[in-house]
Formats: sequence, C-alpha cells, structure tokens
Amino acid sequence: MLDKNPISAVHYASTVISLFNIKSCALVIDRTNWQYGSIDYNLLVLSLIWNDLSIPIYWLHLDNKGGNSKSEQRIELVKWFTDNFATVTIEHVLADREFPSQEFISWLNQNNLPFVFRSKSSVLATDANKKVKVSTLFPNLHQQSNKTKAETKIRRIYNSRLYLTIRLNQDNEKVYIISNQKQDNAAEIYRKRWTIEAMFAKFKTKGLKLESTRIMKHQRIQSLFMLMSIAYCYAIKIGDIANKLKPNKLKTLKNHDSNTIRITPEHSIFNRGINLLKILVENYLSHSAVITKQLSKILSPDSQNSCINRCSALANIISAF
Repeated sequence: MLDKNPISAVHYASTVISLFNIKSCALVIDRTNWQYGSIDYNLLVLSLIWNDLSIPIYWLHLDNKGGNSKSEQRIELVKWFTDNFATVTIEHVLADREFPSQEFISWLNQNNLPFVFRSKSSVLATDANKKVKVSTLFPNLHQQSNKTKAETKIRRIYNSRLYLTIRLNQDNEKVYIISNQKQDNAAEIYRKRWTIEAMFAKFKTKGLKLESTRIMKHQRIQSLFMLMSIAYCYAIKIGDIANKLKPNKLKTLKNHDSNTIRITPEHSIFNRGINLLKILVENYLSHSAVITKQLSKILSPDSQNSCINRCSALANIISAF
C-alpha cells in the first residue's frame, strides 16, 4: 500500500480544504528532518493555518542528505497550491530565515503573493546610498520601551523592494522580519509560523511517532506521511467539534523566568481528537471486520447497524462531524 498510494496529492488537499471549509488562509513553509541509521529523511512541507493550527497540505522529499531546500523547490511548493487551488485566497506566505532567497522572493512578487519572512542578520539592506547588514540597523532598540521597530519606508533587500521590521524576542535578541507589503503588525503575523513547529511535534514525539518508523524507502515515507496527515486532520476536526460541544477547561501556568502568568487549555484540540479516535478504533472496530465498512457504520449514526449509542457523547460528535 505504501509503495502505491492510491490517494493523489490533489485529492488529499481538496479533501482537507473541503473538510475545514477553507476560503482564505495563510501558508507556512518549513522543513522536518530526522535520521534512521544512515538514512536521512527530509521533507519540505507546506501547511495552511486554520484556527491557529497548521494543517499539512503538500510536501516534497528533499534528496540532499538533510540539507536545506533550493529556491526552485520552494517555488514548486507554493506554485503547486496556486495552480490547483486558485479560488483560495492566500493571506500571507510565512517562512523562517533559511527560506528567503532572491529567486523565491522575486517569484512571489511577480505572482502578487504577500509574504512575511524572517531574515538572517547578515543580509544586506540599502541605507541611504549604501548597503549595510540589517544587524547594524537600530543599535539602540534595546533601550527603547517599544521593542519593535516597524519601518514605513522601503529598503532594497534580496534585490527587491521590501519593508523591514525589527523586534526583540524574549531572549532580548533581534529578529529581522521582511515583507513585500506594509505591515503594522508584521511581527504578530510572523508569530503564526510557529504553528507548523507545533504540528511537527504532534507528528513526532507528542503524538504520531513519525520518527519511530523503520521504513527505508523515501516513497513509502511520503505515503506514510500522508496517512498520518489524514489521521492528524481528523483528530483536529473531531477535537474541534468536541471542544464546541464541551469547551476545554483552562489552566494557569506561571513562567518562572519572568513571573508572568498565562492561561492555556488543559488539553490541545489535537489531543482531544486523537484520544476520541483511539476510543473509536479500540472499542468499535472489530479485528476481523473490514475497516472501511466499520467506519461507514460509525460515521452514520442514523443507520440501524450503527454500533454507537445514540445518547453517547461520541454520537453527538459524529453527528456534528
């Protein structure tokens, strides 16, 4: 099955867009990589953001021994989405500092795609009639009460006319953010890029255990990633429905370094959903039954053959689904 995945990339992505009713969204590009023995697994992943959660939509295997992607591959990733889903409005393309390049930014500009990227500190920017490293700009930002400087003038960076925002992070280090559109809140927009980091964590140590695979062929890895993506999407969807039926309890966490307090849900949407999926599989799927037939019964509560009590919480979630 993993050698000949019957689900095409377009079929999968179309289902995701329909499942989450996506009309417009931000896109995030990032890489996830790990090793098993001498085998390097390196996937370049495009996700869309829905309700502050990243959903994987398309990915490429990078055959470069765990290294960074090329500009052509980043362009291919976004172009695949725009070619196949032209009716979906792209709010922003977000990416960390390893992804901006002159070629990639030029292509985004030519196709009128807005982006917010983090940039390396060594990148050159125009300053009056000379070029300087962005790291030399605003040396006194640490002394200002506002730790963010969002410029309103255009600088030439990566050989394109871009806006620059510099902010200090929690470690008091400068973060350089570039965009091809004037953004008063570029730092807040860029912050959403972290949703893909949380998604990768769910695929790995905090959920689906992707790194535990012993699969050697890269084609099989891509097929496995799709199966995990399907499970992840359904976990997110079911968890969201469960949260609407019975809102998540909140807990208070204290940051010992800064003594700040933050309120966070007791359980993530993904964790609620994956736990419910486990209940469905463990309690309502017999080992000898054809899984698709059993799922058809489970997902059709009105059927006389349904094996879920009509009054149960699971029945309410499935009905809402």
